[in-house]
Amino acid sequence: MNMTEMGEVVAYLLRYRAAERLPAGGRKRRAARDGQLSERDVCALIDDASDIEREALRDFLAGQGLRLRVYEAGDYPGIAPGSRYYALLPDPDMDQPPVYTREPVFQALRLRQESRAELATWYLQLWLLMHTLLYTRYNRALSDVSRYQEATFAGAELIELLRDQVETLRGLGDETSEAQRSLLDERGEDLSRRVRAFIDLYVSAGMLEPVRDDETVGDVWQQTLLGALESEQVGIHQLGHLQALLEGRGDQGACLDDGADDEAEGEHGVDRGSDSLSLEPMDSNQATEERP
Repeated sequence: MNMTEMGEVVAYLLRYRAAERLPAGGRKRRAARDGQLSERDVCALIDDASDIEREALRDFLAGQGLRLRVYEAGDYPGIAPGSRYYALLPDPDMDQPPVYTREPVFQALRLRQESRAELATWYLQLWLLMHTLLYTRYNRALSDVSRYQEATFAGAELIELLRDQVETLRGLGDETSEAQRSLLDERGEDLSRRVRAFIDLYVSAGMLEPVRDDETVGDVWQQTLLGALESEQVGIHQLGHLQALLEGRGDQGACLDDGADDEAEGEHGVDRGSDSLSLEPMDSNQATEERP
């Protein structure tokens, strides 16, 4: 893998966040396109890289706050025998380089002239409700990565859950926090539009995919392995601000703004980095540790 090929591998991973040697679930491997390698070539280049080339790739990604995790069949369900699953993940131990931005998230959720704080509140609310559908109702912890294939929800369910949440907040009257009051100003189809935009963000980021087994079921979404891995990492490293809210510590509005900004950045840009990168297969029980 020469430097040109390394750049092409990184460009592919930045675009899709994950690659599979033998895609599962009936998905076809992504073909080459202008300026971008095919999925087959990306996997082959990583597989065939020498130790020196892997070290160079490790350093290149670490400088951008990223690391590449490699999983074999048997590490998680859905990885076909003989396949490998490459996941490009942000590392929580380093600051994010300024080249990455949250703006695509805010632009997608903006319907009018909402402030960044209001949009961050919308994002955080939708993120929490989606995780209620993907985790809480399945009695599933964020660390239960292996159960990602059973984690599905319909778009209508997320809309209904959001509508119920808004009505609950209305019922609180003056007890509703300043940050949450922006959720009460929806008009007409605003809730449906925000949910649709949020789901589209997650699909484009590789965190959700449409259920393929039955095309007649409509707007039903399944969590991807990449989405489950990232949620686990977020749960371990990036939810301290929510614990502070639960305990009544700190400024609530600031926590929602900063916390949701970080969350948006982590899952739809690339957030934080690491001084260590493993290009060896990872054990499913070692979410943040490399194999020796």
